[in-house]
Formats: sequence, C-alpha cells, structure tokens
Amino acid sequence: MKHAHRMVVLAALFAAAGSVGAAEMPERSLGLLLGGGWADGDLVGSKDGEVNPLFGLRYGQRLGEDFNFFGDLVYGPYDGNAAGVGDADVTTLRGGLEWLISRQQRYNWFLSGGLGLMNVNTDSGPDFTRPMASLGVGQDWAVGVNDAFRWELRADQSFGNSSLPGGGLSNVQALLGYSWGLGAPADADGDGVPNRLDQCPNTPKGAKVDARGCPLDSDGDGVFDGLDQCPDTPAGVKVDARGCPLDSDGDGIPDYQDKCPTVSAPGTVDGCPLDSDGDGIPDAMDKCPTVPAPGTVDGCPPKVEEPAPLPKKLVLEGVNFDNDSARLRADATAILDQAAATLKEWGEVKVEVAGHTDSVDSDAYNEKLSQRRAEAVRAYLVGKGVAAERLTAKGYGEAQPIADNDSAEGRAKNRRVELVPQQ
Repeated sequence: MKHAHRMVVLAALFAAAGSVGAAEMPERSLGLLLGGGWADGDLVGSKDGEVNPLFGLRYGQRLGEDFNFFGDLVYGPYDGNAAGVGDADVTTLRGGLEWLISRQQRYNWFLSGGLGLMNVNTDSGPDFTRPMASLGVGQDWAVGVNDAFRWELRADQSFGNSSLPGGGLSNVQALLGYSWGLGAPADADGDGVPNRLDQCPNTPKGAKVDARGCPLDSDGDGVFDGLDQCPDTPAGVKVDARGCPLDSDGDGIPDYQDKCPTVSAPGTVDGCPLDSDGDGIPDAMDKCPTVPAPGTVDGCPPKVEEPAPLPKKLVLEGVNFDNDSARLRADATAILDQAAATLKEWGEVKVEVAGHTDSVDSDAYNEKLSQRRAEAVRAYLVGKGVAAERLTAKGYGEAQPIADNDSAEGRAKNRRVELVPQQ
C-alpha cells in the first residue's frame, strides 16, 4: 500500500506543470512495454522491495489536443516468499485516459488514470482475478516521423479485503515503451510533409512546398506556387490575388508595361490612346484634336469670359446724423432703403461702407466718429436684408476730403457716407 501513496504524491507534483506547445504524437499507435515492478508484501512477503521484470503491449489513440485513450496488457513473474503463496504471475489489463499536463517541443508530460483487472496465479496459494484502478505519470517523446518513446511510473490498486484471495493489492510499475504509429503520419495542412518535419505548418491548401514544408514562390511576388496563375511575373511587379500583374484599366496591357495605366487602350503597344495634339486628351474624347488644350475636359481651349465690371461707388447724399453722434436722422431712412435695394441688385459683390467727416475737431476724434457712423449705416443695411458678410465698415475721418474744408459748403460735402465695391 505504501507504493500507491508515493505515486499519488508524485502525480500531484507533476500536475502543476504548464503547457507550452505540443509535441506531435501519432493519431493511433501500437507498442511494446518493458520494465520492472514491485509487488505488495501481501503477495510476495518480504520480497516486496525487489524488482521483477515486466513485459507488455500497449494501444494508444489521440482524443483531441489534451487527452489520449490507451489500453495495455502487462505481465510479470514475481518472486515471493509469503507463506502459502510462493511465486506469482501477475497480469494486468487496463484502459483509461492520459491527460497531457505539459506539452513541449519534442515531448509531453502526462498523468494517466484507468480501470481494469488484475489476474494473479500463485505456485502454492490461491489464483484470483480482481478489479483494479491505476494512476500514473510519465512522458511521451516523439521519434522519427510517426513513432514515440515513452516512460511511465504507475501504481495499480486492486479492490478487495485484507486477505487473499479477496485481498486488495498495491503494485508499482516502472515501464519503458516504444510505439509505432498506425497509418500515415499527421499532416495538418495537407502539403505532404508530416507535421513533425513541417516548419511551415499552416501552408494554404494547394500551395507547392519544399522539403521543409514551406511554400515556394518562384517569382517572389508573394503568391505561392501552385496558387500563382502567373508564376513568371518579373521581380518587383505588383500583382493581384491570383499572382498576375495588375491591369488597372483592363486593356490587356499590364500596368508595369502600360504608360497610361488608367486609360483603356486595347491593341496599342504602350497602353496609351492616340493623342494627335499631345494635350493629354485622347483623340476619341478630344473635340479639338488639332488644338492643344491640356487640363481641359473636352480638349478645347476654354473661352475667355470678360469679368463683369464692378458697380460704381455710391455716395449716400442726404444721409445725415445728429450733431457729434452716430445716430441716423429720420430723413436718412428713405435714402438707405433705396441703397439696400441697390446693393441687392449688385449680387454677391462685397462692399465697404466708408464714413468721412470734415476737418472740425481732431484727426483721432473724427476717425472714431466716422467709424461709428459707418457701422451705423452697415447695421441698418443688414437689417434691411443685405448679407452681413458682404459689408464691412471703415471710418476714414477727415483723411479723404472731396471739397474745401474752409467753407461751410465744402465741409458739408466732406461729411458723407459712401458704398464702395471691392475687388
């Protein structure tokens, strides 16, 4: 029984191992087992510490990524000196699962558990067969293309009472084995190179590969041989998903040979349609094929249109303000209403509302006063429906007189508001 306890502790230690990329084992395998076994003292007496030879057969089959199914038959002749028993032949038959607790590049750690039968034949004592359970730990190592080497340390416990032939026995087995894969070796990507030898395991179906299982690309265009419908594409040429040179305009002339890759010109040498006047517009689309007109749509020089003349400056005579104020007088509204209508007739022409004063008072004061008056007129015009973005207000003070400031008549002419069209 002490052997079984040791096995449980060892299995618990290995259960903490991590999983790192899996070794590729055969889908199905058949193998031989050799090893040594230690039997329970109830069966072999004081010889329970001696090692006895073991021989066996094993069948294995993968179940997904993390588990294997197994069945094995192990025979061993045990030397014993237990009273009334003598030597014994022990045969175990079991089936169960292996759990891959740590998957490495070339080998896998596993825990095994199974159920079966233990058959015991003794020289001078009872012969019996009892149900049993087993627990083990070991490694599978990949060998060659489709074989495997393994070792396993396992404990078998038969179910029974405290005395033979119905007694429960604990046996420990240390086994080495070699398995031969049944059928073709695994080839996940179907490229003909077994997984164990395949350095490019995700090759697309249909691609030709080298001895390492990696796709060939003879013309270096990024489309693998076997999938490449144009396998002789010159180096550096852009290709489509089929591996053929791009032909953007569909004229049958590949882009790398087409001097006009966006204009269809089937049957031509360089891929460009005839352009008699050399303006970049093919004759078939050029309404003026003998007159160069580069950059135009129809190949004809654009007609030069004279720009519409700007309206003349409009002086708002009769627009008066209170003395020393930007407040419009009542008699100014009729003139401004007419001005607003005129501005609307001018379309989108931008206009400066220019305010002017006479030379009474200082330059700085007059400039500020003329600015306020220009802004008052602008605000009125905007209120009458003239777009605000068309109008700017500017006060010029006394800087632009149109008459003599020495006379009352001249000063009256200089106090004015003008609407000045802008370029």
